[in-house]
Amino acid sequence: MSPDSVVLELAMLDLAAVQEAWTADLWREADEQQVPTELRGKLARNGLRCGVLGGQLPSWITDHLADRGKLLQLDESECTAVVSDLLAQRRIQCRANQHRSVPVGSKCKELSLSCPGSEELTKYVDAQCHLSITANPKGDGRVALELVPEIEHGSPRQRWVGGDGLFRLDASRDSIRYDDLKVTATLVPGQTLILESLPNANGVGKAFVGNKTSGPASAQGKLVLVRLAQTQFDDLFAPQQSLTPIATQPP
Repeated sequence: MSPDSVVLELAMLDLAAVQEAWTADLWREADEQQVPTELRGKLARNGLRCGVLGGQLPSWITDHLADRGKLLQLDESECTAVVSDLLAQRRIQCRANQHRSVPVGSKCKELSLSCPGSEELTKYVDAQCHLSITANPKGDGRVALELVPEIEHGSPRQRWVGGDGLFRLDASRDSIRYDDLKVTATLVPGQTLILESLPNANGVGKAFVGNKTSGPASAQGKLVLVRLAQTQFDDLFAPQQSLTPIATQPP
């Protein structure tokens, strides 16, 4: 890997079959102080909760993730079992200050979201919730992670995108970024940033769950885990820079 790269492990877990006591114990161990109080209020109004968890994950999370990879979903319209369109676990490599977009919500033919404090609904067609991740290595083994929820919707369109002094033709869908819900947390290798979509969530938290084939989607919750697995950018192991002496003329 390049010196400014970090490796992240992502996992997603549906909380429909998880006991409430387990999630309550999880948040008692998590550190929510890295998220400012004002931002925590905005996240809560959108049905989201965020914190940092150190050390090993609880056994019930690892057990459910292991079982999640063996399950198939039932497509009621076709009456067939299909593989989920979301990976329960993945491992990605991020360069410094480069955005990575990861899908976290199920695909919806129509997704209706309401802003907190407003009854007006915004409808998106062929929508899916993504999580934009940006990693910024600090140089001492720590990494500042930025998470921003996004909603991608509509059909892919070709457009010219500028970057690095040139333009390229890119085929992508329209995207809505919620920068006012951007979470920034500093992690060391082994720590995990957890983001929970609360049951009966409105706003962006509802998009994290998406449409479910059984039971109301808003009544179910989801847990997204982002673990810092490895970083290459560390001053402790940086090569020593040698000083070149100044050449002088003999007297």
